[in-house]
Amino acid sequence: MERLIKKQSIAEEQEEFIADFNAFGDWMMQYQCLLELTADMKKMSEDEKNDNTLIAGCQAKLWVSTQYRDGLVYVKADSEALIVKGIVAVIVALFDERTPEEIVESRIDFIERTAIREQISTDRFQGMQTVIRRIRDFALEC
Repeated sequence: MERLIKKQSIAEEQEEFIADFNAFGDWMMQYQCLLELTADMKKMSEDEKNDNTLIAGCQAKLWVSTQYRDGLVYVKADSEALIVKGIVAVIVALFDERTPEEIVESRIDFIERTAIREQISTDRFQGMQTVIRRIRDFALEC
């Protein structure tokens, strides 16, 4: 089923996010932006938060759920840590309701191109890369 209204490409949405996010300049404003993005996330049920959706190795619990239907990949996520939840909200916004091909062909590097990279630990950065890989791997299977 094709969309009636085309979204911007993943690359276009990522570029827009980077420009808007970097325009804040101040980390506290950027942090507030990430927190506000979590309000737009689809809620995960407690049943969806299980060992299969848990991202191993993260400091705080982080869950990512993926589904494939009608030719699109659907992504949900949640975390106990607000900063992680905010970063994952960006990843979900970029990948949710996309074709597997769009996801596989995308290059997600907003973390490295914003102050986020300087504000999070190497472990958290690796955790975000794991989330991106998990979604990409799921898209490959579709």
